[in-house]
Order: sequence, then C-alpha cells, then structure tokens
Amino acid sequence: MQDKKGKLQEYQERYHFWTDKRISQLSFQNNLFLAIGIAILGYFWKERDSVYTQLIINSSLSIDPKIVFFFIGMLMILYSIVTGLLLAISRLIDLRLTSNVLLTRKRALQNEVAIDDKLLAQNSFFKSFHSLWVVFWNYDDFVLARSEINPDNSSFQPKFRKLRQASRDIGNFLWILVKNQIVSLLLSLVLFIVVLIIK
Repeated sequence: MQDKKGKLQEYQERYHFWTDKRISQLSFQNNLFLAIGIAILGYFWKERDSVYTQLIINSSLSIDPKIVFFFIGMLMILYSIVTGLLLAISRLIDLRLTSNVLLTRKRALQNEVAIDDKLLAQNSFFKSFHSLWVVFWNYDDFVLARSEINPDNSSFQPKFRKLRQASRDIGNFLWILVKNQIVSLLLSLVLFIVVLIIK
C-alpha cells in the first residue's frame, strides 16, 4: 500500500513538472513566432519597393504573380501576428479560469460539497471564441465566491459547470490558435521565398 502511495506521489510530481514545462514552452513558442513574424513583416515591408514600384489595379492588365504572392504573404504574416497576440490574451484568461476551477474544487472538498463531474460538451471554434469573448468582458460572472460553495446552494453545480465549460472551451481555442499561428507563419514564409525567387 505504501509503495502505491509513493508511486502516486511520484506520478503527481511528474505531472506537475511536465505541466509547467508545457506552459513554459507554449509561452516561448508564441513569443518566438511573434518575434519572427514581426521581423519578417518589417523586412518585407521595407523591401516592397523591389517587388513593385507602383500598385495599379486595372482589370485589363495581366496579373503579376510576384505582387499577388507578396500581398497574400503580408496578409498571412499579419494574421499570424494577430493570432499570436490573441493567443497571449487567451492564455492569461485560461490560466485564471483553470486556477479558479482548482480553487473551487479545493474549497468544495474542504466544505464537503459533492461536485458533479459530468462530461462537458466539445464546442466548435466559434463557440469557443464566443466563450473567450464572454469571459473576457464578464469574468466575475464565472468566479465562484467562497460563500457560494456550500451544500445548500442550488446554483453551485450549474455555475461550476459553466466555469468548467468556459475553461475547456478556451483551452481548446488556445490550441486552435497555436495551429493557426504556425500554419500562417509557415505559409507566409513559403510565399515570401517564392517572391524572392521570382524577383
């Protein structure tokens, strides 16, 4: 029995260690990609005169692929930067919600309040974004005060479920943002390399 408790403690410590590493890596990755994106944007914005001297929009002229790739690349790099900024804000909100979920669980255990851990819904990208928007502007509506965590409070379970669902939605939204940031950065790099080859 003691050996099992020791193993559980070891696994718990490993879990905390790797959770901290994951959070640190996410921050590092986001900061690195933001810096790379801003550097690439600055470089190609400075070099835009070598791609085109005058932007003329005329349907009778032929399409210059160099200019098309350049502008699509600029849009993709801007999208990558905006995604990175949104990722940073979302991550802060997600950490606040997750810490509140853990604090609520701790207080419920101390007050001997049973928690209904029903499965949460897997929401779409847009629903997850909506959750982020709602939590950003109404964070206090999701926080459970110490006085609300008692067995006689009928609103505790629905409010805690709402808190858990928002935390899950924003967590899922974070990983969608990470993927979008990486893909848009890589696509913009490919497009800018094509522009350099063509010119």
